[in-house]
Amino acid sequence: MTTQHRKYKPDQDFLRVRDLLANTYPAFEKPVNWRIERWNYARYLVAPFLGPGRTTNHRPEDSLESIRLWEDAIGVWENDENDIVGIVTAEYSWPGQVFLQRHPRYGVLLDEMIYYAEETLTNKKNNTLGICIYDHDEPLQVLAQQRGYRQDVQHPEYDSEFVINELPEPRLPEGYVIRSMADENNLELRRKIYGLGFNHRDPSEWASVFAYQELQQAPDYRKDLDLVVVGPDGEYVSCCIVWYDERNQMGIFEHVATHLDFRRRGFGRAVMMEGLRRIAALGATRAWVGSGQEFYKAIGFQKKYVCYNWIKEF
Repeated sequence: MTTQHRKYKPDQDFLRVRDLLANTYPAFEKPVNWRIERWNYARYLVAPFLGPGRTTNHRPEDSLESIRLWEDAIGVWENDENDIVGIVTAEYSWPGQVFLQRHPRYGVLLDEMIYYAEETLTNKKNNTLGICIYDHDEPLQVLAQQRGYRQDVQHPEYDSEFVINELPEPRLPEGYVIRSMADENNLELRRKIYGLGFNHRDPSEWASVFAYQELQQAPDYRKDLDLVVVGPDGEYVSCCIVWYDERNQMGIFEHVATHLDFRRRGFGRAVMMEGLRRIAALGATRAWVGSGQEFYKAIGFQKKYVCYNWIKEF
């Protein structure tokens, strides 16, 4: 069972990695890899929006440079049949944190993958590296301990699950409606609610129109699953994106964002319920969100898995 390591080739490998994630998801008893939405999001929004080339001027050339740097750092492992069986990647919103994705039959690669991460993706500012590891991923935890990593128990990341049964109609105050980017693709308003929804009032901190255009090029992005609540004045007051994994009949939510001045009025719940209804119509039997917040619990999501960052100081 020999393997070859090489650099990532964007034009050839993006969909092959996506397929690895989707196809191996049910092969593990519990998840150890990313789901497909995080792979899409890392390349098509996180890199152009939050990557190392980002400036407050929002120049497209800076976003393109950030994408290139993200792609250049990815390591790929192939088997004798030229199937991708492992990758090491990062998300530039957390410099120095890496994620190891592997085929279930190729756990033997983990030590080599950690070595690659240490050589390629260590945070040069504080000379540390973090590896995000699920609490049930014992083989990777053992290796991390052996190589001198310590678990950061103070900052867990949760996966919460919603089992789809009967879903109530979304309820909104009079004058408010739910639309999707398939209905009106207003990128200026969309980036505005995305920024305000995550507590950023300064427009220089919002995703650029170019970054959002990049997101809409992601292979698994669907405009009809990019939802917004529109107020009587035409402004967006809440939003969320749902990704649909047809292979595994599940939807995955990006975090719901509601305008700072419109919270606790049911807008976030309504847009999320509409997302659940839409993926249920596509065949989804469950949905996930990468959060353990009480907001999602109140809707019906239950914490299922927890992931910790394991950190090493060099």
